[in-house]
Amino acid sequence: MTTRAGAPRLDPAPGVPERVVSPRAGFSLVEVIIAMLILTIGVLGLATTTAHIVRQITLGDLMTERSVAFQTVIDRLQALPYDDVGSGTDVIGAFDLRWTSIPDGPQSKIVRIWTRGPGVGGQTFPTNDPVRVDSFDFRVLRR
Repeated sequence: MTTRAGAPRLDPAPGVPERVVSPRAGFSLVEVIIAMLILTIGVLGLATTTAHIVRQITLGDLMTERSVAFQTVIDRLQALPYDDVGSGTDVIGAFDLRWTSIPDGPQSKIVRIWTRGPGVGGQTFPTNDPVRVDSFDFRVLRR
């Protein structure tokens, strides 16, 4: 057997049906453009999701660092004798901390700690400007 161009054609293996190719086989240009449009919309969706994930991870890192700063000051104050717990300031990492203690009866004090440092402060995204202020209260008991 020969093809239309005159080149010899290989016969299919026994038991394998011969493939018939219609003149309309393949994709039209419209189908290719629609497929590329759908793919582009999907990739743009992934790009915006990636930006959101990066923002959330950055914000989570800042919140963790702020919590570590709070916990460091709390541990230091709890290690002091009860009568030495008072007011003070410290810098831990990127955070400025200050605290005051208020007597809350004969056997306890309330200590309020403020942090100032990077975070989400007035914007919708994390920033390194020291604009975010948080506070935390805890009670110190006389032992």
